[in-house]
Amino acid sequence: MPRTLDIYILKELAIPFILSSGILSITLLLSKSLKLIELIVNHGVSIIVVLKFLFFLMPPFLIYIIPISFLLSVLITFNRFSGDNEITAIKASGVGLYRLSAPVAVMAIITSLLSAYITLFAFPWANLSGKKLLYDVARTKAATGIKEKTFNDIFDRILIYVNHISQSNGDLNGIMVSEERQDETSNVIIANRGVLMTNPQSMSVTLRMMDGTVHKTIKKTNKYTLLMFNTYDINLRVKTSDNPSVSRTNRELTIGELLQKIDKTKASGENASPYIIDMHKRFALPSAIFIFGLMGIPLAIQHVRTSRYRGFIIALAVMLIYYTLSTLLESLGEEGRINPFFSFCGSNIIMGIIGIYIFYKAHKESRVKWLDNFQGFLASVIYRAKEFLQRKAG
Repeated sequence: MPRTLDIYILKELAIPFILSSGILSITLLLSKSLKLIELIVNHGVSIIVVLKFLFFLMPPFLIYIIPISFLLSVLITFNRFSGDNEITAIKASGVGLYRLSAPVAVMAIITSLLSAYITLFAFPWANLSGKKLLYDVARTKAATGIKEKTFNDIFDRILIYVNHISQSNGDLNGIMVSEERQDETSNVIIANRGVLMTNPQSMSVTLRMMDGTVHKTIKKTNKYTLLMFNTYDINLRVKTSDNPSVSRTNRELTIGELLQKIDKTKASGENASPYIIDMHKRFALPSAIFIFGLMGIPLAIQHVRTSRYRGFIIALAVMLIYYTLSTLLESLGEEGRINPFFSFCGSNIIMGIIGIYIFYKAHKESRVKWLDNFQGFLASVIYRAKEFLQRKAG
């Protein structure tokens, strides 16, 4: 019986996990659809490139989708077992809650390994590949998008006018650039000639201008400054709703590269906490899946009447508490106010202690008053939200 029961529970867990992962993935991808449509309509980016962008978006999404889908699958499965009195029947046959949680542990191991692979390898690779792809788009637009005797506004915060483009070497002649900076400074640059340069290492596209003047205006004070130059460089970025910086951030660094960054930062006497936290944070979320499994079973079998959306609401509440706690501790750790170790694993420790406590109480079939109150509060919120929507619809 135990083997048959394990297979049965694993199948029941797998179905909602796959469905919720698919639904959440589609929902998050749709949230980026306007930006992708903008690339197609405004910048002439091909469908193939857009599909590549979608592919590179998936690993960052899956980091969060996998844990919440796992928690949802546990809540939905065991909530149904409880509602259909299957938990009571299984316990009557001599199978306790500890033994009943074995398939959940197996599922947690599988999803945790998948999450760890994505977090440690696919996540930095996808972020860096996505940035390189955007760089390729910017490089192509810089090479083909600038038209002579036209005001070109394809780049972020920059308007470029070129009187003549050499057909032989691509040099630009008679250049005027209007540049709006984020520091309330406006620059008008006039140059005799210029050239476009690309740097694959830094993923930057630069307009280098020669022999010209910069007319700088500070908007708040109306202060005007005139500068003359022999050479002047401007970094160009494609105008989109979301422009990443050209430098590699922690998101694009592998574990090995983060370790090198930590060693260099410590050697220079600077604060290495942000890098230490970021490195260990990549292990924290995959390990949190076990905690969600530990919490999911007792949360699911609590006999509190809510609605058919109960599992989703509880999962959302648990994840919200977890991520809020993680963000708070991470901020405190980066500021040096708490130990870096506790900043990246403190949320796991706190939620783990709560999970062990409520699981033990569920095993002993003891009520947890504050947990009943918490789920009762959620039931009240759902009921009032439903009433509000019905009044609006009516």
